[in-house]
Amino acid sequence: MGRITANISMSLDGFITEPNEGGENPLGDDPGRLHDWMFDAKTETDAAIVDEIYASTGAVLMGKRMFVVGFEPWGDPPPFGMPVFVVTHEARAPLPMQGGTTYTFVTDGIQAALELARAAAGDKNVGIWGGANVTRQYLKAGLLDEMQIHLVPVLLGGGVRLFEDLDPEEIELRRTSSIETPGATHFRFEVVK
Repeated sequence: MGRITANISMSLDGFITEPNEGGENPLGDDPGRLHDWMFDAKTETDAAIVDEIYASTGAVLMGKRMFVVGFEPWGDPPPFGMPVFVVTHEARAPLPMQGGTTYTFVTDGIQAALELARAAAGDKNVGIWGGANVTRQYLKAGLLDEMQIHLVPVLLGGGVRLFEDLDPEEIELRRTSSIETPGATHFRFEVVK
């Protein structure tokens, strides 16, 4: 069985979205800076990191807000190429897309979504790929094994914080690796349980 991993880009001041994200403005006021390392400014090392993330992941978990904000920009086929489980309170039929992605909407909580994702992932990892709220829920529940934080050298001054409202006494992260590229420092942390 694979690991449960969170994977997210974050600014130096702790934000994972830029100010005013949502709706018509899915990435915020200055879209792209948090993810340039994956696209416009990608180096060979960045590309290898992205390839490893996709190769090791068999299913994705995300929150409803991440789905709503990303659905239109991702298009069809979306970039996942694997099953995606959306944690939500709104029941909805599964939504098959081109390229191997089916969005399955799970209303029974994070544990139920995780069980479905584990079954779909087989021996591969289950990736929690956004957003902050669902990542925090899995972290608080002690269900997360590893976090990959791609620290981007920008200050945003606002947006959504990844570690908002977490008790530092209850969460311990141990760095297992770091790789520096011009666009990001890629940290891998084990979640100490």
